[in-house]
Amino acid sequence: MVFIRLWLVFVFFSFTLSAHAANRTTSKYSSYISVNAGLSNSVGTCASSYSTNATCSEKDKVYRLGYGYHFTPNWGLEISYGDFGQAREWGTLAATPSGVPGSGPIPYVRTWGAIGWEIAGSGTLHISDALSLTGKLGVLNSNAGTEISVITSTNEKWHAVVHEYNNSVSSGLGLRYDFNQDFALRLQHESFGKLGTSSKIKVSTTWAGLLLKF
Repeated sequence: MVFIRLWLVFVFFSFTLSAHAANRTTSKYSSYISVNAGLSNSVGTCASSYSTNATCSEKDKVYRLGYGYHFTPNWGLEISYGDFGQAREWGTLAATPSGVPGSGPIPYVRTWGAIGWEIAGSGTLHISDALSLTGKLGVLNSNAGTEISVITSTNEKWHAVVHEYNNSVSSGLGLRYDFNQDFALRLQHESFGKLGTSSKIKVSTTWAGLLLKF
């Protein structure tokens, strides 16, 4: 909810200052492609570990591609696809799961990840010719998958995958720096709500993105 409140504040100031910002935009282009890399925090994935000796990390690297279009210097639309969260757990199962060949304790790896499409309205508040405050509010359609992998005592690989699809509200705030009329750098923190129909993992990401304007 904090991102919704910040977005409303951003909308108010962007609306009141739009006339001044219109002549401070740095680009003659309306479209851009964004190449993003960052870190995700998938809160809740380590809450139900498969073993007491497990090692688990809710943070991992994520990547995403996007396309954006500015209808005005202040308002636009952005569509993106890629990773929206990853986590990993590894340890040893005390007994071989039912249906898996072999016997005795076996090592396992559990991975959780979400990919999907996001469409969001974007806003830009120009602080100077090069520096801008950015915001977005949209919808994420995600595919959250959990995979369990083991290597049995008979040296066989076995894995199981469960997929969960759902929609959630996405929001974000960031800073953008335009180097020139062709390239910009954007740093952005985003929240995607709870992903997965049963797992309901609360995901946020922090990105660094290169914007190629055309």
